[in-house]
Amino acid sequence: MDMSHAASPALSAGPEPAFAQVLFFGRVSDTFGRSTEVSIPPDGCRLSDVMASLCELVDDGAAALTERGLRTAVGREMVMGDVWVRPGQEVAFFSPFSGG
Repeated sequence: MDMSHAASPALSAGPEPAFAQVLFFGRVSDTFGRSTEVSIPPDGCRLSDVMASLCELVDDGAAALTERGLRTAVGREMVMGDVWVRPGQEVAFFSPFSGG
């Protein structure tokens, strides 16, 4: 029997990779640039997990993300605490701004 046209069994590729878009404003952008994308689990993760991934990208990442007065938004809503980040959501970090 000729098997050259037989379908091969499907390989388990696992779940699709999931990402969150991360934006940086103010001094924190001096460390990370304007934006990046981080891989997150398909069902999401805590904001602290996103921050840990970012800290692995650059040497001074932890210092920039623990800057006094740093603000965070997830899904264009200002947040406090360790909120849940879902795939496709935008996460933004804002250093304190001066002026009026």
